[in-house]
Amino acid sequence: MKDLTKAEEQIMQIVWEHDKMFIKDIVDQMPEPKPAYNTVGTFLKILENKGFVNREKVGNTFSYSATVKKKAYTKKSMNGLLSNYFEGSAEKLFSFMMQEKKLSPEQVEDLMKKLKDHE
Repeated sequence: MKDLTKAEEQIMQIVWEHDKMFIKDIVDQMPEPKPAYNTVGTFLKILENKGFVNREKVGNTFSYSATVKKKAYTKKSMNGLLSNYFEGSAEKLFSFMMQEKKLSPEQVEDLMKKLKDHE
């Protein structure tokens, strides 16, 4: 599975939220300033070539749907993040998150409870 650029990932986040979408619908879902219709179309062609979306002809236009599940891409991205920045250690990731104040002690306690429940 190939990596996504920031712009490609932004489009995929929208496509993952819906079943099938037209370019116009994707543009409507994007934040301001909205990209041009043709720009989104170009990115969708790239995403199709990368195997992330499928294109289906509907009348005079195309609908797009995800062929890669969000969970599969998230797993790949998280594994890359862990190996590239935290030596493959989830413990180092959580330590970093606590140091950066992205996780409160209450959230850490909640995670510990979830870990115990998961076992």
